[in-house]
Amino acid sequence: PQCRPSALPPSDMARRPDDTSGALIFQEGKNIEGEFYIIAVYDDPASCTISFSAYELENDCTYTYPMSYSEFDGLFKFDSELMNPSNVDGRFHWVIERLDFVQDHKGLKVLCLAADPTPEDDEQEEEVQQPKQQGVAPTVAGTGSVDALTRAKLLQELDTHDDEKLHRGLVRSEAARKKFISELFAKRQLEQLKAMQRLQKTDEERQARLAKLDTIKKQQQSKAQAHREKEEAKKSTQAQLEVLMRQKEAQAIRRLMQQKDEQDRGMGREKDAAKQRRKMQERSAAEVQAIENQRAQQLARKREEQVQKREAHIKQLSRKEAEEFRAEADKLREKMVRRREEKDNIIKEVWKEKLMMSVDKKRRVDEFLRLEAIRDSKGGAKDSRRALEERERWAELRAAEQEDREAMLQRRKAIHDKALMQWKVDLQKKAQEVKRNDERSKHREKKWSEKENLRLRKFREQQFLDTMRERGRSFSPTRDGDEPEEDPNATQATMSPTAAASSALTKSFEQQERARRHAEREEKRKVEEAKKAKVDKLGAQNPNASEVLRIHDWRRQEDKKKEVKEHARLQRELAEEKAAKDAAQKNAEREERFNALEERRREASLERERRRNEACTQRIRGVPIGTALPLALVY
Repeated sequence: PQCRPSALPPSDMARRPDDTSGALIFQEGKNIEGEFYIIAVYDDPASCTISFSAYELENDCTYTYPMSYSEFDGLFKFDSELMNPSNVDGRFHWVIERLDFVQDHKGLKVLCLAADPTPEDDEQEEEVQQPKQQGVAPTVAGTGSVDALTRAKLLQELDTHDDEKLHRGLVRSEAARKKFISELFAKRQLEQLKAMQRLQKTDEERQARLAKLDTIKKQQQSKAQAHREKEEAKKSTQAQLEVLMRQKEAQAIRRLMQQKDEQDRGMGREKDAAKQRRKMQERSAAEVQAIENQRAQQLARKREEQVQKREAHIKQLSRKEAEEFRAEADKLREKMVRRREEKDNIIKEVWKEKLMMSVDKKRRVDEFLRLEAIRDSKGGAKDSRRALEERERWAELRAAEQEDREAMLQRRKAIHDKALMQWKVDLQKKAQEVKRNDERSKHREKKWSEKENLRLRKFREQQFLDTMRERGRSFSPTRDGDEPEEDPNATQATMSPTAAASSALTKSFEQQERARRHAEREEKRKVEEAKKAKVDKLGAQNPNASEVLRIHDWRRQEDKKKEVKEHARLQRELAEEKAAKDAAQKNAEREERFNALEERRREASLERERRRNEACTQRIRGVPIGTALPLALVY
C-alpha cells in the first residue's frame, strides 16, 4: 500500500510527545509490520534537532527518533537530488520510508533508521498517492547518476548559498517581519486546532474501544450464564432420570418376586407374562426418554429465544447511547470552538486596550517630564534666592543664640563662684566648731577623770574607815608602829565589793553624761536650722529646692508604680500557674474518664457488630436461591 504524504486530515494528526519540543513541519502516514502509524517531524532550532515521532493509532503510544542537523544533512551527502536543502519534503519522505522498530536491551520497542526502505503489508487496501507540492521523488541514497561537471556546479551552488545572509535580509524588512509573525500565529492556531482534534479523536476511539470491550464482556457473561443454566437443567434431568430408574428397579424387583411366586403355578404362563412385561418396560423407558428429550429441546429453544431478544435489546440501547454520546460530543466540540474564538477575540481586545493605555501612559509621562524640566528651570532662581535668605536668617539666629548662651554661662559662673565661696565659709565655720567641740570634749573628759578619781578616792577612804570601825581598831599614833601586817586575802575580800560598786557607778555616770551631751547637740542643731531657715527666708530662694522636691515626689510615684506593676505581675503569674494546674488536672480527669468509658464503648461496639453479623447471616440464609441473577436471565 501507498503511504499518504504530508497532507492528512486534522482528525489523523499525531499527538505531540511530552519530551519533544519544536514546531511541527511535516506529517506522513506509514504502515509498519501491519500497523498504521502517523509520522510527525518537529524542528527545534534551539537544540539544532529534528525529531521523527511515530504515533500508533491502536494504543495511543508515541515513539521518537531524534537527529541533529549535521546528521540529517549527512544522509544526503552523495545524493544529487536530495542534497539541495530546499527539497525538504523529499528528504523527510526518504527518512520516513526507512523508519523501522527494533527491541532494546530491556525488550522495549524503539524507533530506528534502517538502511533500506521498510516493506509494507500487501494485504492492506492501497491508497491513492497525492501529488507533492514541491521537491522531487526521493531515491535511495547513493543511486543518483550525475556527471562530474554537474556535481561540481551543485556543490559550488551549495557553498555559495548563505542562509544566514538571506535570513538577515528578510528580517530587516518590516513587511517580511509582519508576514513572519502572522504566519507564526497562524501555524500556532493551526497546531492548537490539530492538537484539540487529535485529542477528540483519541477520546472517541478510546470510548468506542471501551464500549466494544464492555459489549464483549456482557456477551461472554450471558454465554457463561446460559451454559450454567444448561448444565443445571441437565443435572436436574439426570436426577429425575435416576429417580425414575430407581422406581423402575423397585418395580422390577417386585415383579421378580411376583414371578417367583407364580413360577409354582405354571412355567409357560410365566414366561409369556415376563416377555410381555419386558416389552412394556422397554416401551415405557423409550417413551420417558423421548418425553425428556422433547422437554429439554423446548427449554433450550426458549432460552435461545430469550437470549436473542435480550441481545437485540442491548444492541438497540448501545446504538442509542452511542448516537446520544456522539451528538453530545459534537455539541461539546462546537461549544469549545466557539469559546476558543470568543477567547481569542477577548484577548485581542484586551491587548488592544493595553496597547492604547501604554501609549497614553507614555504620552503623559513625556508631557510630565517636559513640564518638569520647565518647572526646574524656572524654580532654580527662586530656590537660590530662598537659600540665600534662609542662610542669612540662620546666621542671625545663631549669633543671637550664641549671645544668649554666653550670658547664661556668665550667670551660671557667677552663681557657681558665689556658691563655692559660701561653701568654703560654711566649711571653715564647721571646722572651727568641730575644733572647739573637740577641745571642749577633751577638757570635759579631763575634768571628768579628775572628779572620778577624787570620788573613787573618797569612796575608798570611806570604805576603809567603815571596815576599821567594824573591827574596833583606832588610829592612835602609839599603835602605828605596832600595827600588824594585813592579810592579803582579807584586803582582797574587803576591796572586791568596792570595785563592783565603782564600775556600776562609773557606767551610770557615763550614761548620764552621754544623754546630756546628746541633748545639747540636738538643741544646738535645732537652733542652727532655725537660723538657716531665717537666713533663707531673708535672702534669695534656692532654685534647686523645688526641683529637688519634685524629683523626690517623682521617685516616690515611680516606686509606687513599680510596686503596683510588680504586684500585678505576681498576681498574673499566680493566676497563670493556677490556670495551668487546673487545665492539667482537668485533662488528667478527662483522660481517666475517657479510658474508663472507652472499655465499655468497645464492648458495646463489639456486641453490636456481633449482632449485626448474625442478623446479616440469617438474612442471607433466608434469601431464595437465584435472587441475585438479572431479571432477563430468570425464567
